[in-house]
Amino acid sequence: MSSIPSSSALLAGDLRIYSAPKALLRHIQWSLNEIFGYPVELNWEQQHLSPGALASQLQWRELKPVASKIASTLKSWHYLRFEVREYSNISGEGVLYRCTPELGLHQAVTASTGDVMVHENRLMTALENTRSYEALRESLSSALGIAWDLELESYRRGIGSLGEIRAVNI
Repeated sequence: MSSIPSSSALLAGDLRIYSAPKALLRHIQWSLNEIFGYPVELNWEQQHLSPGALASQLQWRELKPVASKIASTLKSWHYLRFEVREYSNISGEGVLYRCTPELGLHQAVTASTGDVMVHENRLMTALENTRSYEALRESLSSALGIAWDLELESYRRGIGSLGEIRAVNI
């Protein structure tokens, strides 16, 4: 995994596109160029879990947050499976977006360890609005993004074969 160090960057992140149809590759590239404000290059490889699909990874270091823009742009193309992580170089806390065609987009706050954190208000709402153990379990499972983890896990294992990750930096 390669990265470009930047002492001035406040945020670091990575995009992992686990599966994308070939017809969308240029659109994805154009969108990322627009979001970052400069050309970025993605190296695509075949995704063996989804015939006809390709996969890629990208890392960045930036002064401004870009993960939410990336996630909202990519989710508009229904056929993508991806994760976007972005975290502060100072605190390590960050945000994680996961998206699949079947489940849509999930957003979670992450600790410096990478663990998903569920804030107190979300827990209180779950406790107040559920009447059974199963409903509470389902609400907490949704908050943690367990369904997204389960669906993306096999894709995560396969993406390691992509070799060097492209890194961008300002």
